[in-house]
Amino acid sequence: MRRAVAILLIAVVVPLWAGKKDQILPQLMKKPPQTVEITDFKVPKPKQACPNWAWAAAVELMLEQQNVVDYKQDFWVTKSAGGELCIEESIDLDQLKHWVDGDYKLMDGTDAHFEATVTPGAPQDVGHFIGLLRDNRTALVLWNGRPYLLKAIEYDEYIYPNGQRMFEARKLTLLDPLAKAPVIFEKTKDNLDDLGGMLEVKVGPIEHWR
Repeated sequence: MRRAVAILLIAVVVPLWAGKKDQILPQLMKKPPQTVEITDFKVPKPKQACPNWAWAAAVELMLEQQNVVDYKQDFWVTKSAGGELCIEESIDLDQLKHWVDGDYKLMDGTDAHFEATVTPGAPQDVGHFIGLLRDNRTALVLWNGRPYLLKAIEYDEYIYPNGQRMFEARKLTLLDPLAKAPVIFEKTKDNLDDLGGMLEVKVGPIEHWR
């Protein structure tokens, strides 16, 4: 069976099957709305109320969720800014990836590789992020230039006659490292163009990335 395709916001289903007028369109089975969520979710408090400390706290959390506690937000801010500075500029996910990617030595002497994966714009593979949340791992979401952390996805699941599945996000629940209350990105109310992309950090042995 082919790998299921996961798509974030699909305006209409019919164009996927567009063709001759007399073509018989396959029927999709739509399951009731579902939600996947990280329930035990505490975001490290940024030491300064600045965007660069917010993304650094997000990276700290993504590493902690993979049992890496060696590199805190201070490290990432110093690496990116040359000191513990407050940078008010908007976030560039590709630049953030540049700062994160690399080989690192952990406190127990283990060598590890950190790899940041950037999904530009509105994510086109929401199924991947559903799986990420089920593994109790978050991702950084850039919305209107601000870094947030993905806490939950409410989604519709469609099943094709051949068993292939398609996932359509309805809402994203996001946590702002600089605020306490969660915010909701909702497909029927918010603009997809305001999503600047998503970033996740993966940790693995160095040889895995060679």
